[in-house]
Amino acid sequence: MKLDPLDPQDFTDYVAYSEKKRTHSERFLDKIKPRSAAMRTTVLVLFVVVFSLFMSIWFFWRTLYLPEIQQHARYLAVELDILSDPDLRIYHQGEMVDPQLWLKDRMGLEYISNPDEFPNIRDKVLAEFFTNEIEATLAKELGMQNITVYFQFKPSPRIWIQTPHMNGNWVREPLKTYANYSPELILVWLLGTPLIAAMIILTLVRQLNRPLRRLQNAANSFTKTGTAPYLDTNHGPQEIRQVNQAFNRMIYSLDQTERERRIMLAGISHDLRTPLTRIRLSAEMMPDDDFLKEGLIYDVEDMDAILNQFISYMRDGSDEEPQDTDLNSLLQELVVQFKPLNIRFSPHELPIIQARSLSLKRLIGNLINNAKRYGAEPIDISAKMINERILICVADHGEGIPEDQIQDLMQPFVRGNAARTVQGSGLGLAIVKRIVDIHQGELLIQNRPEGGLEAIISLPLHQKPKPEIETHSTLEKLKQSLSDRF
Repeated sequence: MKLDPLDPQDFTDYVAYSEKKRTHSERFLDKIKPRSAAMRTTVLVLFVVVFSLFMSIWFFWRTLYLPEIQQHARYLAVELDILSDPDLRIYHQGEMVDPQLWLKDRMGLEYISNPDEFPNIRDKVLAEFFTNEIEATLAKELGMQNITVYFQFKPSPRIWIQTPHMNGNWVREPLKTYANYSPELILVWLLGTPLIAAMIILTLVRQLNRPLRRLQNAANSFTKTGTAPYLDTNHGPQEIRQVNQAFNRMIYSLDQTERERRIMLAGISHDLRTPLTRIRLSAEMMPDDDFLKEGLIYDVEDMDAILNQFISYMRDGSDEEPQDTDLNSLLQELVVQFKPLNIRFSPHELPIIQARSLSLKRLIGNLINNAKRYGAEPIDISAKMINERILICVADHGEGIPEDQIQDLMQPFVRGNAARTVQGSGLGLAIVKRIVDIHQGELLIQNRPEGGLEAIISLPLHQKPKPEIETHSTLEKLKQSLSDRF
């Protein structure tokens, strides 16, 4: 009884997680948003800090600084009226005093007519933000336009006022209380607060993301090698410890499944092959004229081939350690192994790569078997390096297969229509795909323009790393330490 092809959806749920087509707005947001969670959190917290600073400045401006400036401008308007009114008389202890002298003694207000003492007016963006409010209030209080107010911070805080009636002269008032204000302190507050907040938040977020990085590395290790270390469940936030506990339970379950798989492999290899051998021996002892003998032997061989494919599929080579592999030597061994097949192979210059040699040999052997069973000789094998990747090609000169069946052939138990009467279970290309995935490679099966089918395996160039030369400077070691820590 032959196995019918099954829907690939029965073997994987990956289709349910396929990436949906993204809109233009989503792609634009992906470009402007930070990629890492640490930077996203830092940017978000910085936005909150800057917004808080802005709201604080706006609050103090509306409730403290602006009313104070407007009130001071009203006082200045009164003082200017006193200076400009020639009929005004001020009496102190029964004696008349000069208004200018009285204002100078009491308020420090002076009328400056000497051009050498005039201020050197320069544009000051921050100061003009305050002086414009004083100018507007003075113009309203005095009922005139074109009033100039200039703030001078050094050598001592002063405010200069000029009206059209002064004929180019100035009125100067000292602002002794403003000497307590420090521009450096304001600058540190405006810039230092977001900067310090960014540094603290970035450090905290990196510390929170460090367990996620360990989890990612452990998951990648399990994907590549089939093994992963157990994560710490005694330190860190409660949520991280719970995630680590769940991950450890998952790794334990997978390890237990792997042990059961090995036990099942041993059972298939021993318990089933023994009765098959007895059946084969009994069939060989049957008379040659028995019409059941040939069919029985064929069925036993078919079952033995199916068992071999089951075992090869389950023994995917993930437990094999990568080692230095010479692909030319490996392919040459396969050419010798599959004699007297007409296999054409011309070696090219290739580097020594890190690979699972036995699994890679089984992979290419399955492709040669498929080319022999379903294609036609000669079989062409080649291996070359293109763009830092190793390309291994196995091609036959058969009729090929329909284009709509190519993707399905790499699923377990799926066979082409032309392969129904041939021994096997449809696991050959599934084994090939599984070994290619373990090597982090890609598998491409396509019809050749000149006829036949070809399988192209693209493997990353994992060369043996060269030993590092210990000539790092102290600064480089410090950078490496900070990088490892954060």
